[in-house]
Amino acid sequence: METSHGFADPSIGKTYRRLRFLAGAALVGMPLLTALSGFFSGHSLQDSLSDYYFVVKDGGVPRTLFIMFLAFLGGVLFSYRGLDENDNRIHNLAGLFAFGVALFPMPCSVSDHPYCQPALLPVLHLPSAGLLYLSAVASVVYGGGPKLKEVLNSFPDSQTWLKRLRRIKIIPLVLMTIGIVTFLFHKPFIGYFPGISWIFWIEYLGFLGFGIYWVRLMLLINAANSEGRHLQALRTEKAQKEEPAAPPALRKAVKPAPQIEQWSDIP
Repeated sequence: METSHGFADPSIGKTYRRLRFLAGAALVGMPLLTALSGFFSGHSLQDSLSDYYFVVKDGGVPRTLFIMFLAFLGGVLFSYRGLDENDNRIHNLAGLFAFGVALFPMPCSVSDHPYCQPALLPVLHLPSAGLLYLSAVASVVYGGGPKLKEVLNSFPDSQTWLKRLRRIKIIPLVLMTIGIVTFLFHKPFIGYFPGISWIFWIEYLGFLGFGIYWVRLMLLINAANSEGRHLQALRTEKAQKEEPAAPPALRKAVKPAPQIEQWSDIP
């Protein structure tokens, strides 16, 4: 039977929430793991995450982790069903851009990476990376969209829930904004702070913010689902207590009580 909020079947919802958690963990951990693999291969922190595609001859572990991260992230974002159509479109585009970063490696520079070989359409690498970053920002700003806010508004203490949703956005947006501002204005400071891998840390701020947002949103959704099921149980219990008793002969004539609205878990 179709549920009132139009969200997914409970088992599918659990799958979406698990994917969101895994994507959040990958966003936070995989860039650092990739950099760590480069360190153990005898290479210092690279200028950008994309440099790990060429840092080791024949790719090695750093390239494997770099491609695994982008392929997993792209697959999750593209296949993930958003909380409404706009949320879905934002994540679909982000998934395509993540595939683009992996499919179109950065331009090959033998002076930086002696073993590199030119790859497919490197001119598309930077636009894909930039649009992935901006898609992540759009996802955080959209915050699940009006459908999620509508559900949170249905709770008795709706303002508390909406404030919690707004707080979830603060840290990711601060990290992403710092990343964007640093990207735009860091060049004059390169000479004063040599040896800093500016682009790597700018990229990581974006991934970190996006990952934190997904994990915290998942925790909010889990709490909202628990609250929704609790409120439904209370309404059902109240309706059962208020239902008038009638003799067996008159039960058919008694007007049935209105059906209790069923809670549908937010995926």
